[in-house]
Amino acid sequence: MNWKTCLRLSWADRQSWAEQIRDQLRTMIQSGQLEPGQRLPPVRELAQALGVHFNTVARAYRLLAQEGWIALRHGRGAYVRDAQPEPWAQEALEDLARRFVEQAAWFGFDAPAIREALEAALQQRFPMPSEPQTTQPRR
Repeated sequence: MNWKTCLRLSWADRQSWAEQIRDQLRTMIQSGQLEPGQRLPPVRELAQALGVHFNTVARAYRLLAQEGWIALRHGRGAYVRDAQPEPWAQEALEDLARRFVEQAAWFGFDAPAIREALEAALQQRFPMPSEPQTTQPRR
């Protein structure tokens, strides 16, 4: 795949290059252009193709991994994750949520307080894109 033609970086865009790379790779995953299990190019290879520092691509990969789109395997690369978790993982998640709610209720928290705590934890783990910046972003 010719990454230079697949990914376009713009100085005019208010997002950093890492965020632009992340967003474009995410779109490719969502559209099926990049399939589950497919290996992404090594950080340095993609950085060279795009003409950016390797730390920029590494940051984009970390953002994608934090959002659950790719898996980073130390020394083996970055791979597109499966769209759906395994059935056992979904059951484990539901059990974990039930136990969390029960324990929080035992401590005396009501539903709004529990929701607020969960939302804060989700926002910390999976941050939403910030408002457009008014100054030139760091590249």
